[in-house]
Amino acid sequence: MESVCCNLCGSQETLPVRTAAVRHYGRKMAFHVVRCAHCDLVYVNPRPDTNEIRAYYPSQYQADMRQMLHEGLTNPVVRAGLEMVRHRRTPPVAAVGRVLDIGCSSGTYLAGLRQRGWEVQGLEIDPEAAEYARTQGGLPVQTGNAEDVLPGFPEASFDVVTMWHVLEHFFDPARVLTEVCRILKPGGFLMLELPNFRCPLAALFGEYWFPLEPPRHLYHFTPQTLEAMLARVGLRLVKLRGVPSPEAIVWSLGAWRNRRVEKVESDGVSLNPVWMGVCFPVSWVMAQFGLSDHMAALAVKPPATA
Repeated sequence: MESVCCNLCGSQETLPVRTAAVRHYGRKMAFHVVRCAHCDLVYVNPRPDTNEIRAYYPSQYQADMRQMLHEGLTNPVVRAGLEMVRHRRTPPVAAVGRVLDIGCSSGTYLAGLRQRGWEVQGLEIDPEAAEYARTQGGLPVQTGNAEDVLPGFPEASFDVVTMWHVLEHFFDPARVLTEVCRILKPGGFLMLELPNFRCPLAALFGEYWFPLEPPRHLYHFTPQTLEAMLARVGLRLVKLRGVPSPEAIVWSLGAWRNRRVEKVESDGVSLNPVWMGVCFPVSWVMAQFGLSDHMAALAVKPPATA
C-alpha cells in the first residue's frame, strides 16, 4: 500500500469521504476514499501499489465484460442502449483521421471505427484483452500502462484520442492527460466518459454506489475537477454532459440491497433488461441536468498560435 498526494494540486491535506469495501475480484478489504482539502479531487488513499493492484484485475474481469456485452446484444432494450452509446462516441469531425483508444479492451470500439475508414491504434493494459483484440480483431493494439507507453508516440500524431471509463483507473491521470495533449494534433479532440462524483446517488448510496468501485477506480471527478485537470495540462473543455446510466443505478441498488459485502458479489454485473428499462427514465432525466452517475467530456487541444 502507498499514500499519495493530490494528483491535481499536489496537496497532502485531505478530508474523509467514506470507506468502501471491494465488491468484485481481489481481496475483500476496505479502502478509504478522501477529498483534497484544497481542490476537491476525490481519490483512494492509501491505495495498492502497481504490483498489488494486479490482484484486482484478474483475467475474469475482462471475460465478464465481454460476456456482459454479448448477453446484452440478445435483448432489444439493451441493444437500443448500446446504439445510443455508439452514437455518443462518434468523433466530432467531418473527415476520418487517426484515432487512439486508450483502454481499448477487446477492441470492439476500434473495430467499428476502422469499418468507417479510421486509421486506428489501441492501448490496453490487460495482456489477454489486448491479445484478443490483435488475434480476433486484427487490430494494432499495444500492451502496457498508459503512463509508460504514451511517451513512445510521436508528438501531434493523432486527430482523436478516446478514453471510455479509463481515466479513473490511472495511477497518475494528470501525467496521462499531459501525454494525450502532446500526441494530439493542434485542434485534435479528446473524448472521454467517466463516473460523475457530483451525482446525488453517490451520496445517497454511499459505499454501495457502484461507480465507487474501489480500488480499481482510484480517482473520482466532478465536472469542476475534471475541467481543472484538463486545463492544467493544456486541454480546453468544449462540452460536458450527463450520460444516462441505468446500469449504474441497477448495480448500486443490488449492492445496497445485500448490505453485506460477502453477498454483493453474487449479484453480478449483468445487464438486466427489465430493471434497465425501469431505471432508464430516472437516469435520463438526471443526465439532462448533469447529475447522472456518468458524464461525457469533449476537450480540444487549442490550435498553435503564430
